[in-house]
This record gives sequence, C-alpha cells and structure tokens, in this order.
Amino acid sequence: MSQANNVMEASEVSGVSWDELLDVAHWERLWEERWDTRETMYVGEAHMGYWQARAEDFSDGRRAYDFDFGRQIVQALSSHLPQHAEVLDVGCGPGSLLIPLSQAGHHVTAVEPAEQMIAQLQANATAAGVGEYEVLQQFWQDVDVQELTGHFDLALSAITMWMFRDLRVQLERLETVSRGLCCVVGGAGGEASGHSDGLWSAIMGDARQPGYSEFPLVFNLLYAMGRLPEVRIVDYRTERSVESKIRQQQLFYAKYTAMTPAVEKLIEDAMRNAGESGMVQESCKASVVFWNAPGAGR
Repeated sequence: MSQANNVMEASEVSGVSWDELLDVAHWERLWEERWDTRETMYVGEAHMGYWQARAEDFSDGRRAYDFDFGRQIVQALSSHLPQHAEVLDVGCGPGSLLIPLSQAGHHVTAVEPAEQMIAQLQANATAAGVGEYEVLQQFWQDVDVQELTGHFDLALSAITMWMFRDLRVQLERLETVSRGLCCVVGGAGGEASGHSDGLWSAIMGDARQPGYSEFPLVFNLLYAMGRLPEVRIVDYRTERSVESKIRQQQLFYAKYTAMTPAVEKLIEDAMRNAGESGMVQESCKASVVFWNAPGAGR
C-alpha cells in the first residue's frame, strides 16, 4: 500500500479534509488532546515510578518466545538497514529490541532513565550472550541531540512516544541523530493497553478508555511534515505467568483508580480466567512506522 493510499484511508475513516491532512498543527493538536485527556485521568503514578515498578513484569512479557516482539520489528526493518548498523534505541526498557538488534550484528546505544529497567536489560543481555552495547541513563528529552547529529543509521523509539506531549519536537530529535532511518513503534491492538473482555468498564464504569496507540497520528503528522513514512503491522506473541499478568494489570489500573480489594479481585479473577496452566498467552500487533531522515546519507 502506498503512502498516499494510507493517508487517504485515514482521512476517509476520520472525516479529515485534505487541507487538514497537510496541516501539521491539526495533527499536533489531536495528539496533545489525547495526551491531555490521559493526564487528567491519572490518580496514581503514571510516569517514572510506574515504569520502575513495571520493570520485572514488562521484562517477562518482552522475553516471551525469544523476544518475539523485538524480532518481528527487526525483521520488518532489516532490508532497510546496512550491515553492522549504529542504532539508537530510545526507551530501551528490558532489551526488547536491543537484544535482537545486537544478535543481528548491529551496535546499539540505548537511552533509558529507569534504573530497574536497566537492571532487567543487563540481566537479559547477559543471558542472551549480548555484551557490546551502551546505555545512556537519561530521559530522552534531556539527551543533547546536537552532539549526536547524524551519528546513527537508525534512530528508533518503541512504545515511548506516547509519553511526550510535544510529538513533532521528539520526531525531529530522532531525525537529528539519524543519518539514515527513523522509526516509531507503537501498539496496534493487543496487550499494549488491552485489558480486554470488559475489564476496563467493570472497573472504570462509563469512563472512556484512554488511547495509547501511536499509529496513525504519528504517520499522519509525518506526512503533513513532508515526510514519506511507510508502515508495517507485525504480529507477535507474548506469554507470562498469571501472577505477572495480575501485577501488570494492577499497576495499570492503579494509574486511574484506587486499588481497592474489590478492584484487585476483579483483576485477579479476569487474569486467572484468561490463564491456562498458570500462564497467560496473547497474540498482539505492533505498528512499525519508518521514514528516511531529511538529509539521509549525509
């Protein structure tokens, strides 16, 4: 499917005019509205403390099926990368992409502020026999991208852009550090904010479930910015213990409501019903949006 057809279909679905399709401010405003809506709903820790607490269970899910999440994304990008590429992995987490990229022969510099995520990354990398990588323990927005101008063949952000209100600025920061490809990976259904089978409404009532998926807003903003992004939707599998899944769900819902005994029971019952032989298996999708940085090949 061509880029133009992708944009046209997005326009038809959302009722966006062609003038709006090419209006950067329109897509920035939609992104900011979604971000603001989530922020107003939070009653618990939703940022650094949340990801520190999520490190272990998040690692459980990403390790599943030999890092299937990361391997599917690396496969989608492989034909667009040179051998032994220099890669910047923004928000690397427990090594979801760093490990498959490293095993494919690329050198990864990771940006990750959460100490517990870095601890999981180090343990996972050691177990996978991966030792050649670098970690910048910083918030991405604090990284001096001017010092890294054109340093990487791929600048990648996976399941992290939703954390930033200033989406265009962060996309341009990826472009600054890349001499080749930029990529944003987002959820496209499944586990990312899934909580399926009516659990959200059972816990939250009529409150509308917040949106986290970075696609198609990222795609359409890039197109309005004059880029020609491509998209691949990849399928991946994840598996974790019922206890790990319960922990994941409890931390997620604690962002939005008090974790009362009644809420804990709803989560526990739902996850135990979803599990089989003590494990919860899920089939998920991720969107891989990638484009050439302006001046690629410099």
